[in-house]
Amino acid sequence: MHEQKAIPSIWVTWLSRLIADEIQCVWSVWFRTHFKYEKLNTNFDSAAWNANHRILVNRRINILEAEGYTVYVEGENRFEVLGRDHLVKVAGKPDIIAIKDNYAWVEDCKTGQRKNSDFYQILIYLLLLPISLAPCQGLSVQGRLIYRDEVVEILAVQVNDDFRAQFRAAIAILSNTTPPRKVPSFQECRFCDISAQYCSARVDTYSTQASSEHDLF
Repeated sequence: MHEQKAIPSIWVTWLSRLIADEIQCVWSVWFRTHFKYEKLNTNFDSAAWNANHRILVNRRINILEAEGYTVYVEGENRFEVLGRDHLVKVAGKPDIIAIKDNYAWVEDCKTGQRKNSDFYQILIYLLLLPISLAPCQGLSVQGRLIYRDEVVEILAVQVNDDFRAQFRAAIAILSNTTPPRKVPSFQECRFCDISAQYCSARVDTYSTQASSEHDLF
């Protein structure tokens, strides 16, 4: 059985994917926001991801500490921000926060394919960290995406009115008590940890109908 959360909780990575339009079935994210449930094992190889991610994070820690930064890592950086009237909260855990003098860099390390949601994830951190995480308060906070072969800087000035509007719109969708419609597909469902016990529309087998033969061409 699933249990309703006392306060709907939205993880930053979900928000960034929603803003970047990388999620077909928004219902799945809405469900995660509102309910605790027994998660289904998926095809995602978490062990391999964790190993590769840890290598990249450790490499960045060594570089930053050699440059004289004070470095905070993962669990040290967890934050929660309650929205207006405490109706919803946003939570996150940046990989790295590096501080020197009056400057702070929030960094996220990416080992996989580059996605637009990477950029929005950093923007959300730049929006929320100065008001939610003590080490960042009162500092000039900028962002970086750390890929295996490149470092991409994202500046606080990019948190503009358009982005704030996108952020608020995504929050409104996920915090609403009325769920969005389900849009099931094998491509998304095979990586989704919400089982058929909670989602009767789940698609677990690939349909060959889309590749059937026609005499039209």
